[in-house]
Amino acid sequence: MAGKSEKEVIGNFEVSKAGLVTRREILAMGAVAAAGALVTPAFAAGTASAPTAAAEPYVAKDFSGLQGKLDGLSASQIEQHIKLYKGYIGKSNELRSKLKDVDLTSANATYSAVREMLVEQSFAVNGVIYHEFYFGNLGGKGGDPSGELKSAMEERWGSIAKFNDFLKAAGKSVRGWVVVGFNTRGGFIDTFGLDTHNIGSPANFVPLLVLDVYEHAYMVDYGIDRAKYLDAFLKNVDWDVVGKRFSIARKHPMGAEATI
Repeated sequence: MAGKSEKEVIGNFEVSKAGLVTRREILAMGAVAAAGALVTPAFAAGTASAPTAAAEPYVAKDFSGLQGKLDGLSASQIEQHIKLYKGYIGKSNELRSKLKDVDLTSANATYSAVREMLVEQSFAVNGVIYHEFYFGNLGGKGGDPSGELKSAMEERWGSIAKFNDFLKAAGKSVRGWVVVGFNTRGGFIDTFGLDTHNIGSPANFVPLLVLDVYEHAYMVDYGIDRAKYLDAFLKNVDWDVVGKRFSIARKHPMGAEATI
């Protein structure tokens, strides 16, 4: 059995330094979309204390270190945004608890308590997850990615400058989230736009770079001027975080293997 020195901790996962993927790692990466951001900046990596038997399943991560540290995104903007994120944490826990005792006798696809709770749970939980990816890929100095991530992005978009233009156009086009990620079904970087947390969220897709374009992400600083916010976002991307997510995602089984 490999010793502790042969493992590297990235986010919540232990990954073999030798590059071998264990069954535990595959299962962990396969659940990444339900696990929140894989990697967060050093000042935002902390989570609440280790869960106990009585702890609620969703615990807010501490992203307060971003406040006052970003270029073009004020401490107030980030503070308000974190409050909204914590609201999704609360509702995710509330809905999970209520589903244990929900009335099943009235189940109906037009309207029933179990239907409404299931749908809204997907909204609340994805609200947690995408915000954790978003805050987790902030705190850097922008610029260009490096290494294999840069090569993969240049293969997809031609150049990083063209990617930046694409990302800003995507950010102006959707109403909720732009998610650049690794498509484990095809084995390539792909992009999806979501108008709301739980509509259009793709399967077999590991987020790498997540951009929040809901008005709450920028109105404190920019009013309705989304274009200026998009410029500010790019100045604060932590490409090291995105690159580590990419490195982990590429170890995920691809194509038909992902369904076995």
